[in-house]
Amino acid sequence: MTAEQPRDLDAAAEAALARLVALLRKAGSPREAAWAISSEAIAALGLEDCIVYLLDEGGAILTQVAAYGPKLKAPRVIEHPITLRVGQGVVGACAATRSPQRIDDTRTDPRYVVDDEPRLSELALPLLHRGELLGVLDSEHSQAGFYSDRHVRVLQQMALLLAERLAQLRQGETRG
Repeated sequence: MTAEQPRDLDAAAEAALARLVALLRKAGSPREAAWAISSEAIAALGLEDCIVYLLDEGGAILTQVAAYGPKLKAPRVIEHPITLRVGQGVVGACAATRSPQRIDDTRTDPRYVVDDEPRLSELALPLLHRGELLGVLDSEHSQAGFYSDRHVRVLQQMALLLAERLAQLRQGETRG
């Protein structure tokens, strides 16, 4: 992993990023890498949920492949995983624009798609590697205005690390 850690993170976030780097190095598949990040994001930031969507080969569909929070039915089992088109919902908008989407009150955003239950805040970050979209890291919270600049910084760093590992795994798959 080569992505640099921002200098303004607290000790808990830095420790979570270090654990994430170790878990990502061990991940042998994109799904394993996705599962690693979902638990570390929760641990570092006290989130209610964290979902990883991966983009299909055609570049049009985002599918939930890892989750932490209410959607976690059993270890590494997502209850009712959903798919979204690029451009659909906040997650799809994040993918289409390739930019973070922070929604402080989902009740006022017509793009919001209810997954397992309605929540009031959402933060979606693109998983980008050298300009290529690989998926989206998404979190929702029941409290309006929950996500701070710190959440954005830490989750952006996690998204960078995950995207880097996903690209490495993809290169390994195409060689093999």
